[in-house]
Amino acid sequence: MASLGRKGDLYVARFRHDGKEFKKSLRTTRLADARAAMHGVERILHGLTTGLIRVPDGVDPGDFIVSGGTVEAPHRARRRAPSVQALFEEYLGSQTHKAPSSLYTERIHLRNLIKHLGPRSEAPVDRIAHRDLERFLQVRLRERSSSTVHKERDTIVQFFRWVTAQGHLDSSPASGLTPIKEELELPPFRTTGEIEAILRRGGLSPEEQGKIWDCLFLAPSEIAELLALIRERARDDFGYLLHAVPAYTGMRRGEVLRLRWTDVEFDSGSLIARSRKQSRRAVESTRRIDLHPELRDELLAWRDRRPRGQFVISEAEALEVLSSDRANRAFWQPMRGTSWCLDSRRNWFKIGFHTYRHSFASNLAARGVDQRIIDEFMGHQTEAMRKRYRH
Repeated sequence: MASLGRKGDLYVARFRHDGKEFKKSLRTTRLADARAAMHGVERILHGLTTGLIRVPDGVDPGDFIVSGGTVEAPHRARRRAPSVQALFEEYLGSQTHKAPSSLYTERIHLRNLIKHLGPRSEAPVDRIAHRDLERFLQVRLRERSSSTVHKERDTIVQFFRWVTAQGHLDSSPASGLTPIKEELELPPFRTTGEIEAILRRGGLSPEEQGKIWDCLFLAPSEIAELLALIRERARDDFGYLLHAVPAYTGMRRGEVLRLRWTDVEFDSGSLIARSRKQSRRAVESTRRIDLHPELRDELLAWRDRRPRGQFVISEAEALEVLSSDRANRAFWQPMRGTSWCLDSRRNWFKIGFHTYRHSFASNLAARGVDQRIIDEFMGHQTEAMRKRYRH
């Protein structure tokens, strides 16, 4: 009575009714969903043939049959759908529950998609097919690590899920995208000497060298030397603290920038880190970290110099949190023109905020600190990350 076919990536139903042949889209790229829809098509065709069902007045028979008998009013033509480019900012503006760092990352992911689509990003979004998104991910896998592409895939799925929920699409073309398998083995942390020995052998691109430096961890003596360099060369008065706070606490960049004076408990000798990871949305998680005596002295002196404002690190006389871009520039500036800088034009350096986090946990583990205490200081850790810190 009816047969299943394909038109491009979408499945279509072919059937005859009342002497007329119909070819209707099932609006899905998934075979299982298409087969389920075909059962409904055949059921309605049987009901029409036996007289148990009739097509409502004014309703297109093909629409009625392919809907499983649910259409009750004449089909109205859909308005021209907006483009991916047009929906880009609207989507990001709707995600206010997410941390700024997460939105910044999603913006980059969607810009990469728009760049890949080229002029098609200006076409109606309903012309973007599942195949287009699969091709984008395969191209990105040749350019970036599987971990990065895995995150890009998540952003694309969320974006098109939102577009569908807004009524611009009947179904998401990102549904059923091939999963991206992340690297099972995380690269080990290495000392400066170990990394330099690897690089001396040659044969690595600048990007590959940068990935190796991402695995650097610093010994306490190296951290002390680096902090002395930062203190001497930093032009911004808060530049030193951008290095000292993560070095002594293992806090992430966002946690450092959100640190308030009310989170620093001088009397009890601890401070509170507030995390807003993407998966937690607007809900903050907190953890308490011991306040090192040297950092305590630095913060007390800094508080005396900055009598105004709620945030520990901020511009002079400013009351708002420091932006990520401004923090990055102030963080990198003291290292430009030194051996810690790999490529000043590309902002490639041997260390970042994360290096201090690696080093903090690694040095605690090396000193035999109980793993439960390390977990408490660092926040939730996977077993894979615990093993990395036991090197």
